[in-house]
Amino acid sequence: MAEEYLGHSGPCAACGKPVLMPTRDSSRRLVYPVQTGKQLQVDLRPESSEQRPEDDRGLLRAMLAISSISLLVILAVGIWVGLPALRRQMSIAACNSDLDRMKVIVTALNAYCDRYGSYPTPQVVDKAGKPLLSWRVLILPFMGYGDLYEQFALDQSWDSPLNLSLIGQMPREFCSSNSPDAWGNKQPNYVLVTGSLTLFPGSGPLGYKQASDAPTLLLVETLNGVTGWTEPGEIDMDTVGVSFGTLPMQSIGGLHHGVALGVDTQGNGVIIPKTISKRDLEALVTPNGAELIASKDFSVYP
Repeated sequence: MAEEYLGHSGPCAACGKPVLMPTRDSSRRLVYPVQTGKQLQVDLRPESSEQRPEDDRGLLRAMLAISSISLLVILAVGIWVGLPALRRQMSIAACNSDLDRMKVIVTALNAYCDRYGSYPTPQVVDKAGKPLLSWRVLILPFMGYGDLYEQFALDQSWDSPLNLSLIGQMPREFCSSNSPDAWGNKQPNYVLVTGSLTLFPGSGPLGYKQASDAPTLLLVETLNGVTGWTEPGEIDMDTVGVSFGTLPMQSIGGLHHGVALGVDTQGNGVIIPKTISKRDLEALVTPNGAELIASKDFSVYP
């Protein structure tokens, strides 16, 4: 409205009725006069929202701020409630991934046993008894890596120029997906437990048919520590015993929080809690001890 019309009155050009134009107060707000009978009264109503859009913008900003805060609160509560469940699912997935790899190895070990009547020797030795190669090389044909097996010289040490050149071709099944550097370093995470009371005594390896205890662990996990997957080296129960820990090639576990993984002679996955006693842990690797073990101390997954 043009300023020159403010405060004026007169008949309406269309209907003839009196028209009263607004004025401004000391704050420059529009003040609308209201006619009652023959007397004019001043209505000090502030101008409508149509004239003050900044009020709507302020209200909108406040509503958006409240909505944002509410959304953040909902997200925070959801994360707080769901994070433990997510961590559990991730832990289960990591264990299952490693157990799947270990079962492939145990299937190959049992296939070797079916072919030759016993499990492979933990280490290939020369005539003087010097360790040359790991049992992992011997089971390559039973894992589908026959072409790689044919390239090895079984009468040479693992670190001979020929055999050393093949370390980079390690099958993924030999290392844990939960170990950050095993694959890059071509180091294994799954080992045998050897010793006089195990499946691999000094007199020679046994077979799964000679294991009367169920379960009897055939393969266990450990932190990678040998130079390469073809190098001989296992957990020797007669030398270091069997225990939980983070010592590569000397203790089992170290890859999963609170538990260690193993696979028995029947190909079943075994999840062993850190709380298991040393006696019961040793009983799990002896094939004919007939020990009684509390079932709550471990879980078997076919």
